[in-house]
Amino acid sequence: MTRFRLIVFGMLALPCLAPAKRAAPVKVEPVIYEGIRYVAPNDNGRRGYIEAWDVQTNKKLWELTIFTNGLKPGLEEDVQWVFINKLTIRDEMLMVTSERGATYQVDLRTKAITQWGPASSPAPRANETTP
Repeated sequence: MTRFRLIVFGMLALPCLAPAKRAAPVKVEPVIYEGIRYVAPNDNGRRGYIEAWDVQTNKKLWELTIFTNGLKPGLEEDVQWVFINKLTIRDEMLMVTSERGATYQVDLRTKAITQWGPASSPAPRANETTP
């Protein structure tokens, strides 16, 4: 009987011992275009955002949220996070790809965001901050 209790206790305790944790986000290579370095910090899984830095002065010029990630209550937060995994320049536009395959096009002159790929998270309207 004691052996049975230990087995049942072990089976019940096992999920608590192995919480669902996601792997660390990939390091996204910065893109340099016309003297500005665009980076994806990937330090916050609730939103995917980019920063623009002046290459010569290394001064942060602006920050722009590309997509937000609403979290579902009752689910482990970190497994719901979505990060940026690729930055590229195409036709004078910054292309931002999320882990879920959604691609966003950022007009670097107006900072307008257009979603191109599968839906994952809505692109915010003017959600830009300047330091």
